[in-house]
Amino acid sequence: MNVTQLYGLRIATDFDLHDSGTPTAGQPDVVVHSAESFDLWQPQPVGQVLLDFETHEPWYTLVRLEDGRFHYRVHSIGDFVISPDVTHVEMRLHRDVQDGMDAIMTTGTLLSLLLFLRGTSVWHGSAVDVAGEAIGFVGHSGQGKTTMATLFCAEGASVVTDDVLVIDEAGTRPTVRRGSRELRLRSGTAELVERLSDVATRTSADERQILAPTHAAQESTPLRAMLIPLPTRDGSALRFERLRGKNAALALVRYPRLMGWRDQGVLRRLFADASAVASTTPVFAALVPWGPPFPSDISGALAETLAS
Repeated sequence: MNVTQLYGLRIATDFDLHDSGTPTAGQPDVVVHSAESFDLWQPQPVGQVLLDFETHEPWYTLVRLEDGRFHYRVHSIGDFVISPDVTHVEMRLHRDVQDGMDAIMTTGTLLSLLLFLRGTSVWHGSAVDVAGEAIGFVGHSGQGKTTMATLFCAEGASVVTDDVLVIDEAGTRPTVRRGSRELRLRSGTAELVERLSDVATRTSADERQILAPTHAAQESTPLRAMLIPLPTRDGSALRFERLRGKNAALALVRYPRLMGWRDQGVLRRLFADASAVASTTPVFAALVPWGPPFPSDISGALAETLAS
């Protein structure tokens, strides 16, 4: 078993997580075991539905079974059976799923779910380390979180986490847990890859371009600011608009890493944590001219905004 530190958890797997986390020793917090793949989908077991998200088609559903276990189905991908104490996971993927999806599912949606079940809010976001402080980016899929992180890394930042953002001590001095350093870029970002030409790249099972820049050195990085990317294509200049009070909290609460929660405890915690972050950390809407070409010196522009 490989043991890797991600988002404050030591996770042991019987498959490769690539360059996602930090190799570590000691007793794992979670063990993920890959079971035999299957051909035919069976009805999901009956139980209390805690999470259910769909748009034009189902995405994922979480059910708590009578014996206390959790059954998590990622539709079209596979099933995850989680022990009542959230320390063991059996992962069974559909036979048509591409090789490498075990790592993608684990480092993203599965670990996010396990953190939620352990009482921790998780945001759909990324973060970079700039001079010892974290700049966080939150948004829905395709909104530009990883692109923003890549732009900052091209200007000298290191990666704190990508796609899964965990904030501790939100109401006092917020810090961001170190997670995956692999930046998973969508198509149309060749310019960004060129800006990090000295970084190794590969293509993932879901056909993303993967970059692995320098990882943040510490397990926890103080949070300096939160940005919500709002790509613009009207020729307007790069600008950061400060959100305050209730508007900042409501903006953040829109971006949990997993949507569709029915569990009232999780929802209350999300609102409380979003409000706490907004009360201690400046939150900005980042209106960014969307390339190519992408703007240069974006980190300098943010530094000026924070200093003003």
